[in-house]
Amino acid sequence: MTSQNRLTGAIALTGALLCGLILAQGPGTYAQDEGVVQVPGRAGGAGRGGAGQGGGGQAGQGQPAPARRGGFTQFTRPLASQDVLVRGRALYETNCASCHNVDLRGGDKGANLLRSGIALRDQKGELVTFAINQHKPPFNFTEADSVAVAEYIHSIHATMAGQGSPPGRYPQNITLNVLVGDPKIGEQQFGRLCGSCHSATGDMRGIGGKFKDARALQNGWVSASMGAAAGGGGGQGGGPQGAGLPAVVTMADGSKLEGTLVRQTDFLVVLTLADGTRKSMARVDGVPKVYVRDSEAGHKATILKLAFEDSDNSIMHNITAYLATLK
Repeated sequence: MTSQNRLTGAIALTGALLCGLILAQGPGTYAQDEGVVQVPGRAGGAGRGGAGQGGGGQAGQGQPAPARRGGFTQFTRPLASQDVLVRGRALYETNCASCHNVDLRGGDKGANLLRSGIALRDQKGELVTFAINQHKPPFNFTEADSVAVAEYIHSIHATMAGQGSPPGRYPQNITLNVLVGDPKIGEQQFGRLCGSCHSATGDMRGIGGKFKDARALQNGWVSASMGAAAGGGGGQGGGPQGAGLPAVVTMADGSKLEGTLVRQTDFLVVLTLADGTRKSMARVDGVPKVYVRDSEAGHKATILKLAFEDSDNSIMHNITAYLATLK
């Protein structure tokens, strides 16, 4: 027998052994990665999304059938009757919402149930009931109560938006428009709040024409990242530890040097002086001290002021509408 024939025979034998192993498992065995969890002491029957929905056969005793292949369980699972959902909602909002939030997003005290593996794998209340029975402090729930809560959670999952977002967070076929302000009023407010550093004929000239999306324009001026938002360079935040920003270096004897910071570490400070020369200074125990001037300090103060006096965001929208006219 040639080596090629021996290899072919080995492959055929291996395939036959694997087929026999798979068939020996029987129809009542499901892999854990299909989202099926065995709960001790509960008889499963045919789970929702199993047989009759393109599932994989009948479930074994005590084990629910897997959801329909090719679809997420929350979208293929039939909903419970309306009376069960109403009961579950009342129980959830009374007992669970204070920790898990009304929209199931969770919080500091409770997990996000929109992404909970237990809630998503649950078939007919078996996993949620088990979790509720372990809750501290305990709930005085009957099994029917726990199942109703589980079914209510499933009904929310069925309307869930993409990436586990709450229902309705990303409405479809809706165009968001931030150009809802008054540009005439915005011109006056821009002059009052921003005019000391910016002007429509200077750095803001033509800014409205640099943005295809008004939301990017608004985000750009609010965050002081107009260049990056318009497709140009980044903001003026400087590099690591303030590199590229104006700085004052205080020497051990109290004398000061001003310039543009090139680099600072625990052992070295490099500064470019006003005449263009570069000065390197050894640093020991934080001396010389380096103070980096925040080039955006004025903008941050203005935005903070705006946050206090613009409770309805009308000033922000007015300024955005005005900047959009500068083309």
